[in-house]
Amino acid sequence: MIDTNSHCSRRLGMYLRNGITLLAAAIATVLTTTAAADSPPDGNRYYSLPRYYKAEISVSGAYLAMEHSKDFTNAPGEAKPVLIDVRSLREYASGHPEDAYNVPFPTVSGMGGDAPQDPLKLYWEVYRIVGGRMDTPIMTLCRTGHRSVLAGNILANPESDPATKDRGLQPFTNVRNIWEGFVGQPKYAFKTGSDALELAPDCPTGCRLDLNNDGQLNADAADVYSQTKDANPDKDGWRNFAALPWTTQVQPPLAYERDPGLYKALNLTPVQ
Repeated sequence: MIDTNSHCSRRLGMYLRNGITLLAAAIATVLTTTAAADSPPDGNRYYSLPRYYKAEISVSGAYLAMEHSKDFTNAPGEAKPVLIDVRSLREYASGHPEDAYNVPFPTVSGMGGDAPQDPLKLYWEVYRIVGGRMDTPIMTLCRTGHRSVLAGNILANPESDPATKDRGLQPFTNVRNIWEGFVGQPKYAFKTGSDALELAPDCPTGCRLDLNNDGQLNADAADVYSQTKDANPDKDGWRNFAALPWTTQVQPPLAYERDPGLYKALNLTPVQ
């Protein structure tokens, strides 16, 4: 014979436990949603990425910091700023800011087929460059401001990456990400007197700006080596709309592993 009272009690207990679990999950969802709504997105333009480094810096701010450092007289306890270009060897050879060190991450050659860069090597290369000064102002640069965020996070918080976690590595305390990058991203039109994007039938998600007013939205083009399309006057990066000085010279002290031969070995094709 089935004990109906006992059976009903067990069923009631199960429903109560499930109800409490669902209620707890709902409360947690509300709290998480509220916290997310109260917290503005990080400053990098890839909002899905965390940010452990100090702050963003514009390409013009980074350029001025490097220019000022040319006549830099060390104040007591103050370190000279450095610019770390984390783009690949191919990209660096095709143009980079003057005085920028090349420490590629996460792609090394940029030609395909090579193993990704070891985050631990990124850390120790930068450590060598700054002479172990963990408070050195470090500015990370890539093509559009994505890889530089990844590198900046590892430098500022080694515990955030499995390759550098639990190794007792000290964080670099003054890391900033160069927002626009070397090539940059398109600019978009905003409604007058508003922070809302201007929309139109031919650009329903946002209208790109023709920054050089040549009547077209330009595509990326190669102007140094055919393998690298970095030129685009309608993008906001260091070498494009910002029009800041850059060079193709690879100097031994600034080259990856201090070896300009690594770049020559790529056999890049000059644009005629």
